[in-house]
Amino acid sequence: MAMQSLVHAYHRCTAHFAVLLALIPMLNATQMRADHFSGASISYQCLGGNQYRISLDLFLDCAGVAITPHSLNFSNDCGVSFTISGLTPVSVTEVSQLCPSQTANSTCNGGTQPSFRKYRFQTTLFLSPCNSWTINWYTCCRNDTENVMFTPGMYVSASLNNTGGLCDNSPVFIDVGIPYVCVNQPVAYNLGASDPDGNLLSYSLISARFGMPAPTNVTYDPGYSSSAPIPGIVLNPVTGQLSFFPTITGYFVVVVQVKSFTSGGQLIGTVMRDLMFAVVACDGTPPTTIGLSSGTNGVSFGPGTFVACSGNSFCVSMQFSDPNPGQSITVTSNAAAVLPGATFTTTGTNPVTATVCWTATAGAFPIGIAFQATDNACPVANTSSFAITALDCAYLPVEMLDFTATPEQEGVALRWRTGSEQGTRSFVVERGPEPSRLDQIGSVQADGNSVSERAYAFMDREPLNGLAYYRLRISDWDGSEELGPMVPVWARGTGNAYAVAMADGWSVSGAVPGAQWRLLSMNGALRSEGRADDNGTFMISMHAFAPALLVVESDAGRVRLKLPALAGLEPGARITALP
Repeated sequence: MAMQSLVHAYHRCTAHFAVLLALIPMLNATQMRADHFSGASISYQCLGGNQYRISLDLFLDCAGVAITPHSLNFSNDCGVSFTISGLTPVSVTEVSQLCPSQTANSTCNGGTQPSFRKYRFQTTLFLSPCNSWTINWYTCCRNDTENVMFTPGMYVSASLNNTGGLCDNSPVFIDVGIPYVCVNQPVAYNLGASDPDGNLLSYSLISARFGMPAPTNVTYDPGYSSSAPIPGIVLNPVTGQLSFFPTITGYFVVVVQVKSFTSGGQLIGTVMRDLMFAVVACDGTPPTTIGLSSGTNGVSFGPGTFVACSGNSFCVSMQFSDPNPGQSITVTSNAAAVLPGATFTTTGTNPVTATVCWTATAGAFPIGIAFQATDNACPVANTSSFAITALDCAYLPVEMLDFTATPEQEGVALRWRTGSEQGTRSFVVERGPEPSRLDQIGSVQADGNSVSERAYAFMDREPLNGLAYYRLRISDWDGSEELGPMVPVWARGTGNAYAVAMADGWSVSGAVPGAQWRLLSMNGALRSEGRADDNGTFMISMHAFAPALLVVESDAGRVRLKLPALAGLEPGARITALP
C-alpha cells in the first residue's frame, strides 16, 4: 500500500511539473504572485444610457498573502477592446462558515480555523452598443485542490448584449462563498442566483479555466472532469441545485455557467461562478428538505416552483429538518429582497417551517428564491441551500391562470387554465432544449370565447432527455398570434428507471446520473444504498434478501420499483416504476 501511494505521488508530481513548465511564461508575466484564490465571479448592473457598473467578486484564503490590485478586460464583436487596471476593493467581507463562538479564532482574525474573505472590486463605465460584450478577469494562482492539476490560475467572464437599447442586469449570486460540506454525507447546495429583470435562467457545469491570456481549460486529475468535478455530482439546469456525495476530504473546484434568456427566448447574457468546495469531516449531518410542501389561496406549486397571478395574495412553505434531534436549525432567505413586498418567517427549531407570503406583482417573474439552512454544529456549522422559482400565470390577452409542466411516467404532462378567452382558436405547444430553440410538438383546440375558467392538458409522450422548455403560442381566429408563458422542466430519469433481472441481482438503468438509491425490505428496513453512475445505472446484489422496494431519488423526483424474489424469474425480466 505504501509503495502504491509513492507511485501515485510520483505520477501526480511529474504531471504537475509538466504543467508548471508550460505555465512558467505566464507566471513570470504576473510576477509569481502567491495569492490563494478560491473563487470568483463577475456581474453587471445597467444604470441606463449604456452606463454599466461592473462588479468583480474574489474569494481568497486568509492563509494567503494580502490582496493586490486587479484588472478587468473588455472586448466586443464590434471591434472594441480595452483594459481597466489598478482596481482596488470597495468592500471586504469574511465569509467563514464557522459557528459564532469560533469566528474570533479564524485565520482571518489571526486564529487557526480555516477561513476566507470576499473582496468586491467595482468600476462604472460606458459600453458602446453591441450585441456581444465580454468582460473577463484572470490571475496566476488558485488554491491547491484535489481535482485540478497544480494551481494553474483562474479565469472568469461575463457577457452581455446592449444593442438596440437593451439595458439588462446580470444574474447575481448570493452563495456564502466557500462552502464547507461533509464527507460521506449527501450535499445539497445552491448558488442562489436571481435575475433582476425576470429573465429565464439556465445552468450548466463547465470547465475551470485560466488565462494565458486567452481562456484555457485546466487539466483535471484522473477521475475528474469539467462535467464531473466531483464524482456523481448532479446539477439541476432549471434551479441550479447541486447534489453530490463526497467520499474524500479536500478542496474541489466546481464551475457553473448561468445563461440568461428574455421571455421571447433570446440569449441576452451569461455569467460564471468559479467556486471551491471544502469537503471536511463534520460533527453531525446537514439539514434537509423535500422542497415546497404547502401553499395557500389556491396557489399552484411543486417541490421547486410555484405559479402566481398578479394581485393574488398567498403563502408557500417548506420544512427543514436535521436527523440529530439535538441540533437546532436557522433558515435564511433572500425572498424579501427579490419579491417586492414579500415577508419571510420561520417557526420551530428542528424541524423548521420557512414561509414566504407575497402579493404577486406584475413584471416580477420569473425569479429565483434561495434558502439556506444551518445547524448549530461547532466549530464548522453544517449547511444546505436550496432554491425555488416563482413563475407568472399570465401576461397575455388571454387571461392565463397557470401553466405547468410535470414529469410523469407517461411523459411530461402540460396543464393550463384560462380565466377568459376572446376569439381564441388554438394553443400551439412548443418545446426545445433552450428558450431560443423551440419547435411545435402539438396543439390543443381552444374554447374560443368564454368568461369562466377553462382547463386544458397536453401530454408530451416523447420528452427530451434532460432540460426542456415548453411554451404556449396562442392563435386567434383573426390570424394573429401571441407568445404565451414558458416553463422549464427537467424530465431526465423521472419515472423512467427500470430494473432487469440478472442471475444474482438486478441491473438498474434510466435513473438520473448521481441519483441516490435505497433498497428497503418490505417492512421498510434499509438493506443497502448507493448512487447511480454517470450513465444513470447501477447494480444491486440480491443474494440475501428478496422481495424488496427500490427507491431512487434526485432533484428530478422519486421513482419506486417493487422488486420480486428472483426465484422463478427468467433472466432479463423487466420491472418498471410504480405509478
